[in-house]
Amino acid sequence: MMNTNTSSVDHANDLLVITCASGKQASALLPYLVKQWRRLRLVCHSPGSEERLKQQYPEAEVIRTDLGLPKEPERILKDAAVIYHVEPPFAHRQAVMGFNMIDAARKAAKEGSFKHFVYASVLNTQLRKMIHHDQRLQVEEYLMESELHYTILQSTHFMFLFPVAPMLAQENPVYMANWNPNVPFSFLALSDLGEVGAKVLNEREKHYAAQYPLVSDGPLNYHQICSMVSREIGKQIQLKQKSYEESVQGFLMRLFGSLDVDSESIDAVERILLYYNRHGLIGSSNVCEWLLGRKPTTWLDWMRQEIAQIKQNHQ
Repeated sequence: MMNTNTSSVDHANDLLVITCASGKQASALLPYLVKQWRRLRLVCHSPGSEERLKQQYPEAEVIRTDLGLPKEPERILKDAAVIYHVEPPFAHRQAVMGFNMIDAARKAAKEGSFKHFVYASVLNTQLRKMIHHDQRLQVEEYLMESELHYTILQSTHFMFLFPVAPMLAQENPVYMANWNPNVPFSFLALSDLGEVGAKVLNEREKHYAAQYPLVSDGPLNYHQICSMVSREIGKQIQLKQKSYEESVQGFLMRLFGSLDVDSESIDAVERILLYYNRHGLIGSSNVCEWLLGRKPTTWLDWMRQEIAQIKQNHQ
């Protein structure tokens, strides 16, 4: 039986691959890794992301590619020991991206180099009415049956999605909710996710075959959130709800920069907004607290940190 009290991680020689490396999740993870992991391969999609990563992490290998291309995972995982796999949100054929990366990892494991697949999933993938949850559920199942050593991190709604800076800048702030503001959500701080991700990567065997639902705080609805922010900034935030059509268009523009996207991605956005409007997304913070060894970041603490950072940047 494998001894999980010690880790086989070789920070000097193990090659760690991180996909969507210029995104929010990886940006929260990398500060916990760069001082220990000597071999990093950072995978991104755009030329701008490639240039930014090369400047920010000059010692890392940076690869620009399209994760939707079926042969690219083998190139991405060449000589790799571990992958922290983040997929582009609402991407076309997202499940297939996951399947292809798992297949490439299985091949790398048979060749002797690959040891650990960490999959960045979403909370409550059982909620299959949301297409992107259903796709992640399929990838989780495929990963569990792959015979790879894996860990699944299931993130809930991120705190950073609330626009603190505009609320602080506006004389009479108005928050336009994308769904029913009475519906509660659980929230995750990116800093908590980054710390948990680094722990899983550094401790390796201890987290094999684990699924971790990750929540920092909540449930809270957007009336409660706007009340908290109003008290902190000394201005009353007016809360309004967008129409369903406005919310769909806003999501598509933020994700893709265009309304001219494939029908699968549009369906996924439409479904999540309908679901959130009625049900929200709820989970427990117990697992996150256990992994961190401390209380996770509360929404109030995160907001105060955001406000302090914004004010510091404007000095």
